[in-house]
Amino acid sequence: MRPTTPTGAPTVSSDVLDHPAFTVPPLPDPTATSGVAGLRAAVVRFCDGPVHTARRRSVEVVLGGLDVRAVAGQHPTAAVLDALGLPGALLADVDLVAAAYQPHLPVPAAADAAADRLVAACGGPSEQAAARVCVLVQAHAATTALVERLRTGSPEPPVPVTRRVGPDGTEVLVDLTDAPYGRGPHACPGRDLAPHLAIAALR
Repeated sequence: MRPTTPTGAPTVSSDVLDHPAFTVPPLPDPTATSGVAGLRAAVVRFCDGPVHTARRRSVEVVLGGLDVRAVAGQHPTAAVLDALGLPGALLADVDLVAAAYQPHLPVPAAADAAADRLVAACGGPSEQAAARVCVLVQAHAATTALVERLRTGSPEPPVPVTRRVGPDGTEVLVDLTDAPYGRGPHACPGRDLAPHLAIAALR
């Protein structure tokens, strides 16, 4: 392990992403059915095991059916909204939810309302809707950061760390410097799409 970070969680190598004993942190409200908490409880990002496997398949189906035609200078998330047949006005809602998506972040009421609007726009509460919203929200912050990294020539990964809980119950930060799209079961399923969207946004 490396020295403890200012957050109090030790930082570890990305090798732990291949280790089944390191799991995603537990959700603060795993039974929630609405708002950001309900979205977290329904998406692939915050679960492990067979549930994760099934939800990942749903996300892969969504990604496999996308015909993304990114326009030069277009925001990456706007391109994904277009490909999903959703109105571009939902970009503001995606932004609100993405800013509150991680379980350690606070959730303002505006983000809860935005999450419910996104789920409704994607067909209402279901595994398929969760997969569609998941693609939008998880791609949003990371791809926006990737655009900035490409613009400035920064070698830093768009998402510098992720979180896991070790076998002793300690939450750790996982350094993604050498694994910018993750690794193991939770590796980013949209790694081929992200650079395409980012490069189009810069044109």
